[in-house]
Amino acid sequence: MKGNKFRILGIAIIVAILAVAYQAYSTSVEEDFNNISRTETYRMGDHYTGQYHRPGCPKLKQTYGGGKRFESATAAELEGYAACKRCDAAGPDEPAK
Repeated sequence: MKGNKFRILGIAIIVAILAVAYQAYSTSVEEDFNNISRTETYRMGDHYTGQYHRPGCPKLKQTYGGGKRFESATAAELEGYAACKRCDAAGPDEPAK
């Protein structure tokens, strides 16, 4: 009987830890999306993946060996880069306030 109590307690502790970790991860992902600048007009290309990103995109921070700067999304697409779906690199820019 004691074994079952400890097993249940252990499972409850693991579930609590996972819930806290999930909450922290969700907050981190939400902050990544909120920190993406939509007022910048230039884009950065990643040679390794063949994608271009907005300057604040979290995926751009993971690039290796730097990237190439493009003055517009169209310029990046003309050189064969594909738009990042996470930061909506092909989407319109918002005017600076």
